[in-house]
Amino acid sequence: MDSAPMVSEQDEEQKPAPWSRSKKCGIFSLLLFVTLTLVLLIGSEVEKANVRAASSTLYFYETPAVCGVDSTNKAVVTHVNASEASKMGNLVAHCGDCGFCSNYNDINIYNETKETLTKTSTNCATKAFLGGSDAVFDCFKEDVGFTDGCNDCWTENVMCDMKKCVFTCLKMILTGQRNNGGDGELNDCLLCDEKLCGPAFIECAGANRRRSGIVSDIGRDDLNEICTSVDDGWRWDLE
Repeated sequence: MDSAPMVSEQDEEQKPAPWSRSKKCGIFSLLLFVTLTLVLLIGSEVEKANVRAASSTLYFYETPAVCGVDSTNKAVVTHVNASEASKMGNLVAHCGDCGFCSNYNDINIYNETKETLTKTSTNCATKAFLGGSDAVFDCFKEDVGFTDGCNDCWTENVMCDMKKCVFTCLKMILTGQRNNGGDGELNDCLLCDEKLCGPAFIECAGANRRRSGIVSDIGRDDLNEICTSVDDGWRWDLE
């Protein structure tokens, strides 16, 4: 009967050791990181292409229409231009058509939070990943204080970004991009929001900071985008 072959200590040392659990986890983590990074980069490039193909939003700031405050009943009314509003004795609250944010409370919030609202809205937007639109709405309600109608516009804007700008905005958050680059251009996330989700937001909200004549923490084309037709004192007319 043949005996079993003898295995020397040298052979044992040369035999490859099985992968440890920690090594397997490390390789899996690396592959996952590479995969997610590729998805993020490819996704953001697709979104950038959509942004390049989108129309300019400058027409929202070039329209002669204004949102005026009716001095008799405090209601807001869209006028074809500032001259018409003046002839009717109404004060101009902001440029462009009126919307759900065209009121004292919301525009006053725009003014008081002009240096912080972008950061707050970004924080509220992250709530969408786990809590959806309800979590975003609640965040804006608690941390900002918009009226419900205006809050809906901001929430819908975030959910639009989740569909059309999510990879670009995740990249912005992870890389810590500032609102504007060295040349003054918007960062990729803000530009994506502006071009792909901005039109629907403006139609819903009516008032945003630029249309209300408010310079914020986001660098803009002040000459062409910041409304100069707002009448001083209109807010007090609504109180």
